[in-house]
Amino acid sequence: MSRTAAGVAPQPRAVGRARIGLRDGKLADLYQQGSARIMLPVAPGPGLEAVIVNTAGGITGGDRFSYAGDAQGGRLVLATQTAERLYRAQPGQIGRLDTSLTVAPGARIDWLPQETIVFDRAALDRRLSVSLQGDAVFTAVEPLILGRAAMGETVRAAQVTDHWEIRRDGALVYAEAFRLTGDIAAATAGPGTLAGQRALATLLHIGPDAASLLDPLRARLGQIDAVLGGASLRDGCLIARLVAPDGLALRRGLAQALPCLLGRALPRVWQI
Repeated sequence: MSRTAAGVAPQPRAVGRARIGLRDGKLADLYQQGSARIMLPVAPGPGLEAVIVNTAGGITGGDRFSYAGDAQGGRLVLATQTAERLYRAQPGQIGRLDTSLTVAPGARIDWLPQETIVFDRAALDRRLSVSLQGDAVFTAVEPLILGRAAMGETVRAAQVTDHWEIRRDGALVYAEAFRLTGDIAAATAGPGTLAGQRALATLLHIGPDAASLLDPLRARLGQIDAVLGGASLRDGCLIARLVAPDGLALRRGLAQALPCLLGRALPRVWQI
């Protein structure tokens, strides 16, 4: 059996690809391959609701997943079936998750994955690329849990990178690079980082109505128990950050904050 540079036998890896497209608000394209699936539940509320499923049960080093969504008219609501789990990776191996979204004029995509739970010694490189055209609207959330408090888990070492790049008519309007590496427990313990909090999330809304949503979102964040958060607006991009002591507190906070940006209820898979 062949071995990696670290002397560890390579393990089978999960690969998955999924794609969904709308035309005039109706399903026009659906593709799924490998360990990625898309379900289309009957759901109330505006837009077509689609749920992404990772049949591998999580991501570890060497896994490769890619998701794509295209809304040429109408509203596409994309969520994940459950929390994504980043499992311990072999030395030198990194998982990869790429998401590419395209939103035409007059259309909207809501990117609403549930929590990503980081286990000790996990490794993931994740990228989100969004192309907006004209007055297209985009809303996104990305929750991250550093070990499950109820299970007594501590993430002592991990490597997680997250890159967002969002363009409107080809011009860059929002970019973000997030990186966690090394001794995570020590790096996030100080007051300048997470002050010992285990859960964090970024909310983003880009659209013509962004400025009008700032004050309502700030008011809502101020009413959420056990969650610290703040929101700001720049160049038509409404950004909010939330931190909480554990995943349950964060989820409850997001369940109150996200409807301010969505103007609709969260997908059913988000219900606590």
